[in-house]
Amino acid sequence: MGATDIKIVEGTIHDLKNVYQRFTADFPSDELKSYEHLKLLMSKKRYKLLLAKDPILDEIVGYAFIYEFIHLQAIWLDYIAIDNQLRGSGYGSLLFKKLRNWKQNGFIGLFIEVEIPEAILGFTRENQLRRICFYERLGAKRLPIPYQLPTINGGFPMYLYFCPSSHVEKLPKEQTQEAISEVFDYIHSDVKNRDDILMQFYTWIEDEIYLSDRQVNKIFK
Repeated sequence: MGATDIKIVEGTIHDLKNVYQRFTADFPSDELKSYEHLKLLMSKKRYKLLLAKDPILDEIVGYAFIYEFIHLQAIWLDYIAIDNQLRGSGYGSLLFKKLRNWKQNGFIGLFIEVEIPEAILGFTRENQLRRICFYERLGAKRLPIPYQLPTINGGFPMYLYFCPSSHVEKLPKEQTQEAISEVFDYIHSDVKNRDDILMQFYTWIEDEIYLSDRQVNKIFK
């Protein structure tokens, strides 16, 4: 029997201690932030740890880290994960839909960084493709940007997706630039060369988000 509802509870620094061990197992090492940096981000209030709770079982079934922009009516979904034993039960979809409608008035949607599937067939590639299908099934659109996640080892190529609210048909260039620039300055303040990494793809940002597969593939060749 699948999940029917979840409740979102904002986590504290104490919750971060409990989540962090699970967090390091849920994501590739290249994408991880240190415990101290996450703690620092949460102390600034715009970066939040959200806990997904099953109201019937009264248990935490997953979590997400999000960033609320200063002016832009959108959020950046930094991480999202469901307990390994409960994946496939519908909790992920419930949590994502809650985040997609995070605010009622003027909310335009959420940004998501997604791993580019490995070329080699195997378990990792299957999981990466499954994750992409999950986001696209729930309405996320891949942006035509050769995005790079800033890390201490340099830029890490990833897909950047945007899941628009129902009334949003286009993502203006200015809003995309504002979102990415703010995230680089805030979330990735621990990466010294983040500005250099940003400039490698900043000029590729376009006005339209709804592009054909041919246009998207051409940009990434």
